[in-house]
Amino acid sequence: MDAIQDLYKNYHSTESTWIQSLSQASQYGAASSPSIQDCSLHYGELGFLLAGLKPCVLIQLPSPDLTHSLYQHVLVSKWMQLASYKEQQQSQSLGLNCHLITKDVRSPEMSLQGCILVWSDRTVQSHPQSLRIRRGISLLCSSQTQKDPPAAGTNNETAVKDINTQSISEQDLAVMLDLPGRLPESEKEMHQMIEVSYWHQGDVDVANGQNDKATAEESPTLLTAFAAQPDQVSSIQIHFKRYRDTVREIFGMQLKLHIQSMADLE
Repeated sequence: MDAIQDLYKNYHSTESTWIQSLSQASQYGAASSPSIQDCSLHYGELGFLLAGLKPCVLIQLPSPDLTHSLYQHVLVSKWMQLASYKEQQQSQSLGLNCHLITKDVRSPEMSLQGCILVWSDRTVQSHPQSLRIRRGISLLCSSQTQKDPPAAGTNNETAVKDINTQSISEQDLAVMLDLPGRLPESEKEMHQMIEVSYWHQGDVDVANGQNDKATAEESPTLLTAFAAQPDQVSSIQIHFKRYRDTVREIFGMQLKLHIQSMADLE
């Protein structure tokens, strides 16, 4: 547990320092658009992964250059050099993996080439849809091997053809990233769509349960957001409670759930 907490704290600190350094550089014209201010923080998503909640985390910043910079300067040169990371790389631990996606793979919504995929072998193996997640990881980060079984209802020829198309479904990504929502599949669902977000709103001292006044006074930080439908709200609330309770116990994070109808934004 100490190694997991160390990894969370170190990534949080290193990512924050990296963001600050780029923000300072941009003040002197050293950074190009899109602005670093548009970047989302990923310490929360990685915290969810380290806590065994998410099989995979996908990291994408506003530009390929920024994503590659984070990969090199935050992950490869800092985070992945920690003794705690090397410990959690082992199969008897989390089995952490971190790769830059160099293959030309697309989902219906976006290109995944140049994104970063982080995953835990242990969480993947224990997941009810482990085989589906393994196929997704193989598609994004390695070539098809005999160890990766074809999807149910397909033959090997069809599976290889799918790999050659370099595409991945939104449903597969949702399973890999443990997102309990879905994108709209019709015009009706488009109008009904809701936006769900999890926010980090302060910390508590894990030892005594007291609030950290310094972090409690800070503005909430967006950790993750996804689209969903009204009929998924109940399962989302269960999902959020599991995340909230787990990261509070391990990292002392206090999470807040926000659900908003997209119609309210029109």
